Amino acid sequence: MKKQYDAIVIGSGVGGSCAAALLAHSGKRVLLAEKRAYLGGRFSTVDRDGFLCATGGLAIQTGGCVEQVCTALGIPSGVHPSQKVATWLDGKIYDHQQGGTSRIIREVADTQNEAERVLGALKRARGWCPPSNDISFKQWLSQYTSNPRIHGIFQATISSLLTVNDHELPAGEYFKVMEHNAPITFGFIEGGSLRLWQKMADIVTQAGGDVITGATAKAVAVENYHATGVHFRHEQCDRFAQAPIIVSNMGPAATASLIPSIYLEQSYQARLGKVTPTAIMWLHFSSAELLMEYSALAVGCSRRVNMIDVPSFEAEGVAPEGQHLYTVGGAPLNSLDPDDIKVEFDALLEDLRDIFPDFDQRTNVLTKTCYRGEWPGFRTVSGSRPGHRTPVLNLFNVGDGAGPPGFEGSMGAAKSALLVAEDVAQMS
Repeated sequence: MKKQYDAIVIGSGVGGSCAAALLAHSGKRVLLAEKRAYLGGRFSTVDRDGFLCATGGLAIQTGGCVEQVCTALGIPSGVHPSQKVATWLDGKIYDHQQGGTSRIIREVADTQNEAERVLGALKRARGWCPPSNDISFKQWLSQYTSNPRIHGIFQATISSLLTVNDHELPAGEYFKVMEHNAPITFGFIEGGSLRLWQKMADIVTQAGGDVITGATAKAVAVENYHATGVHFRHEQCDRFAQAPIIVSNMGPAATASLIPSIYLEQSYQARLGKVTPTAIMWLHFSSAELLMEYSALAVGCSRRVNMIDVPSFEAEGVAPEGQHLYTVGGAPLNSLDPDDIKVEFDALLEDLRDIFPDFDQRTNVLTKTCYRGEWPGFRTVSGSRPGHRTPVLNLFNVGDGAGPPGFEGSMGAAKSALLVAEDVAQMS
């Protein structure tokens, strides 16, 4: 770690890695500091017996903000689009090659009138008058149908994409996502997500900057509403690095805790008070035989499972030869304050036994993790993000807690990095 840089980026998640690489690509000497032993944060990979298991996020939106960053940097994303996608509802699989959400709604509706009522409401909300955030998405949809299979379609999408249940999501936020991103298609990074963040770290070092792990940010020094540097704890020593630009991927609330409270004006504190981390369950398992013919399966009408991905189906290098890797996402009944995690995972495993006969005999569970609290699913529920700017004039937030409305998860994290890069370019 040098004493002075053009920019310091705290945290190497999607937002931090993208921001550091974009700033380095523009000619700045950047310090990218990560407190963990690996890059990527909640969107990385760790090796479990030769299987590259995701540490949280897994799929990248094809053509979305992450790939836009890669294009700006002149590097390949390594994303392989998921070609074989389906939805599982009440034991029946609906192949998306035969049609997406509209087709499935028509098939599972009790009557044609019910299907047209729901589809008409969706069309009006997307194209004319979206609902406000005063009611939940479930309340909004319940005006038009009580059909559990139709509700199951949207619960699967919302809980897997936005890490909250349909009854916890403000209704308007769903339509903001659809406005900016529909139709959403995803893919998996060949060789695991960590490979992409390492490419971005290489851009930082090639531009004369540094990338360090095991460095914990303790405080941001601020003078007259300008950040002047960051105090770190690294290799059992206290260190200080200076820079005229500070970017934090720690989440808005954690970033605010690093600066003196006198610089947090009341309206910004009020926005921080609305920050509510979400929780997701993440399970990886392997099998010698391929258990399904799809690389991504949305799951509705279940106890907890909302999606099953098979990254080894599309992307090479994530599983040993002759083996298959599966990533299972699940939503606790209360994603804002989950109860007994063991009970939640027991319910998730019961879902898997319903979907895959003889699951316990045919598979090997590799990891089980519930992301919550300081290491959450998302930093906050959609609709309550403070944004990428802070009251300190050269201190920025990036990450899923800083993206603009309609950009969620890795999409929002990469979008926030693009916005920060634009702001910094205008400051130069």
